[in-house]
Amino acid sequence: MDRRMVKEDDAFKHEKTNEQTIPVVPPLRHLGDKKLMQIQPHVTPKEMESDAFQLNLKMLLEAMDQYGGIGIAAPQVGWWTRVFCFGIDGNNPRYPSAPSIPLQYWINPEIKWSSDDTNWMWEGCLSVPGMRGWVERPTEVVLTGQNEHGEECEQRLTGLAARIAQHELDHLDGVLFPQRVPGTEFLFPQASMDAREDW
Repeated sequence: MDRRMVKEDDAFKHEKTNEQTIPVVPPLRHLGDKKLMQIQPHVTPKEMESDAFQLNLKMLLEAMDQYGGIGIAAPQVGWWTRVFCFGIDGNNPRYPSAPSIPLQYWINPEIKWSSDDTNWMWEGCLSVPGMRGWVERPTEVVLTGQNEHGEECEQRLTGLAARIAQHELDHLDGVLFPQRVPGTEFLFPQASMDAREDW
């Protein structure tokens, strides 16, 4: 099978075979990465229509699957733009009790409305490995943006789906969950969380 590496305009690589072009998943960016902590630029209509952009959407999904996430934002893999995806299909070892959530892409997302009612959860993040934080967020949000086809979308999200969307949108604004906890005493190593039955 003929395979070669194709370098796209946005510096991402894709592996090309005779049958298809396969996204190559970049390494994760972690807390402390200067560009990860910055506000990301909006996707332009021209960018959205490009083949490179569509390939990068596939790459983002591959990255979420490869790294075991239930959501992932473009900056986490060095794609500096306002895109994220999330979804849960079956059992995720990092969130074993999480319900199924349909896969969805969000491009240039914005929160149009959020509820006064809030809830708390121990959040984790692929870009903050080995840590959990106690984070309060609105229970419901209305999210607007474009889908992977460039179509305008608006969706009311509740519960875990609302939390994931807010978490991923934070990434597009350079915010990671440790910045959302009430204090450092609400940050715990994952190993401690795994052993919390012994607390």
